[in-house]
Amino acid sequence: MRFERWVGKGDLCALVMTAALAAGCGGRSGTTGVDETSTGTETGTGTDTTAVDETSSGEPETSTTETASASETGTGESTTTGEPGETDTDSTTGMPPVECGNGVVEAGEGCDNGADNGDGKACKADCTPNVCGDGAVGPGEGCDDGNGRDGDACTNACAVPECGDGVAGLMEECDDGNGVDTDACTNACTSATCGDGLVQDVVGEECDDEANNGPTAACTAACKQAVCGDGFVQDGVEACDLGKDNGPGQECLAGCVLNVCGDGDRSPSEACDDGGTEPGDGCNAACELEACGNGVLDAGEACDDGDADNDDACTTLCKPATCGDGFTQGSAGEACDLGPDNKDTGDCTLGCQLPTCGDGLVWDNHEQCDDGPKNGDEAWCKSDCTDNVCGDGFKAPDEECDDANQSNDDACTTVCKNAACGDGFVQAGEECDEGDANAEDAACTNICQQAECGDGLVLAGVEECDDGNPIDTDACVQCQTATCGDGFLRMDTEQCDDGNAVAGDGCDATCKLELGAQVKLTGLGVAVPDGTYKGQLAQMACVNLNVNNANKVADVTLQVGITHTWVGDLVFKLVSPDNKVLTVMSRPGNTEPLDDGVSGSGGDSSNISKDFPVLFRDGGLKNAELMGNTLADGATVCQADGACDYFPNHGAGPGLSFADFDGIAAKGTWKFCAGDRAGSDAGTIDSVTLTLTLMP
Repeated sequence: MRFERWVGKGDLCALVMTAALAAGCGGRSGTTGVDETSTGTETGTGTDTTAVDETSSGEPETSTTETASASETGTGESTTTGEPGETDTDSTTGMPPVECGNGVVEAGEGCDNGADNGDGKACKADCTPNVCGDGAVGPGEGCDDGNGRDGDACTNACAVPECGDGVAGLMEECDDGNGVDTDACTNACTSATCGDGLVQDVVGEECDDEANNGPTAACTAACKQAVCGDGFVQDGVEACDLGKDNGPGQECLAGCVLNVCGDGDRSPSEACDDGGTEPGDGCNAACELEACGNGVLDAGEACDDGDADNDDACTTLCKPATCGDGFTQGSAGEACDLGPDNKDTGDCTLGCQLPTCGDGLVWDNHEQCDDGPKNGDEAWCKSDCTDNVCGDGFKAPDEECDDANQSNDDACTTVCKNAACGDGFVQAGEECDEGDANAEDAACTNICQQAECGDGLVLAGVEECDDGNPIDTDACVQCQTATCGDGFLRMDTEQCDDGNAVAGDGCDATCKLELGAQVKLTGLGVAVPDGTYKGQLAQMACVNLNVNNANKVADVTLQVGITHTWVGDLVFKLVSPDNKVLTVMSRPGNTEPLDDGVSGSGGDSSNISKDFPVLFRDGGLKNAELMGNTLADGATVCQADGACDYFPNHGAGPGLSFADFDGIAAKGTWKFCAGDRAGSDAGTIDSVTLTLTLMP
């Protein structure tokens, strides 16, 4: 494309909306005068005209013309009667105007309660029913935010959230709505936790004394009943508790009572305990050996060096020093010695060494694991001798990730898997995620988007089709298969569709016009003169459309198939047999002060293709001035944006709308003309279909 033209066209983007608003304000006028010539380049001349009861042929081989008329019956009598001017009607539809608020439910209104209409009433101010989800608080609704979410300040039932309604609100941790305090969610809508004063056996609690829970209380900090052997000393009940170390020969006996001198059970701190106080029997009242330490090897003694040093070869128990004798012999390399309490899971190992993380031994109540040199922050046992579990911030061998949080909205889920569509969690960019239930034909698609009409996927049980576009004139309309009588005009097979099968109303049960004419030309290949348009029909390529029906026009639609680059160069005009001109489209994307093909610059850089014809009608969905406005350079109108249905915008050209032709005689030669205001971007007219609804 031309570089200098591209720059000029881009400068006018800011003017597009202003032009669209100005064009939309034009009213219908009676007759528009034309000071233009009617001698345009007519390379598509000659048509065949076919009425209901007559047929003729004989036209050039480059075009095919078909005309249908139903204004005549077999008897030559009109099938419709009535005098003009009997009732007030809308100037474009011929129907009485609809008035919201008159108390009468009319076409297009869901309700009408007259003066009682209002946004807080059963019928809103725009004559639509006030229903839950429409964003307006109506009768019987506590709120209505219209957003379809249950977790905010208004539920999907249009009620203000409250504890016990079964929906977890913004200020609630949970809400199961069941009135039970002992399950996972309390009646205060808080999650069950140890210390809340409620005994939740579903989470393994045996008791719960709230702030009174503690290691010395009847209910421990873990909400377990205090028992002898649990390792906690219960105030006023137990004298000691070494857990599984309670028992004979230990500091704490099986009944959680202290092992004291004189009870007949020698504790680790006693040299002897014969249960008596008699002297001379080898064990005195202080549970000390009477003979050992006197320097004499007495019966039952292995040694006796007569000193109090236990870091030598003979202990004060008159036994050879050894690991496990209860005395720490540093000279022998011992770091500790708890005697019979030495164990590889205790505070002193069987090798009389202090336990350390990394020694390969699991230290009770201190370490969760210890794999020795295999410890590591990405190993099963971390470097601090705790188990590597999901949520600790360290990635275990069986984890894909671990971000140490409870959020499923980031890159790592709470099950330590990388966030992905199909994991069952809704992350950023996803509208839904049902895990394995995601599917192309499910409510949540396999790309984690909510199924909706127009996404190109057919939702099972809901949609009959989905062609991925919003076009209501093709084979799939609002995700239902287009059929005659559905009220949508299917341009490739139907001449009309009034939404019923009633005969005599202008459109028959097969969606053919009962009172109308249609001329369809295809395969034209008429070249649009490149860069010649200066505001005159003579500078445009024109195609003749011959109509052989004398009835007066009630409505006009026009479909054109044109291949051309840079749609912003194009001007389309329709000329009636009496030389009335309507400018259907005038250089989209460009605000031109005059219809001279010179003033203004730029225009939309999208393309148009004969394979994607566009429809022009007064009830079109999009302003012709905005054609291609959402597309990138070179994208094709209708194909890329689904916008194929337009209402006219005359720009600076003559005419206002197709209603300009209402009441004129249909018979004669109509012309469709296309002009190009700048060079370098060329194209051809391939097909034109003119459809006239006629008056009886």
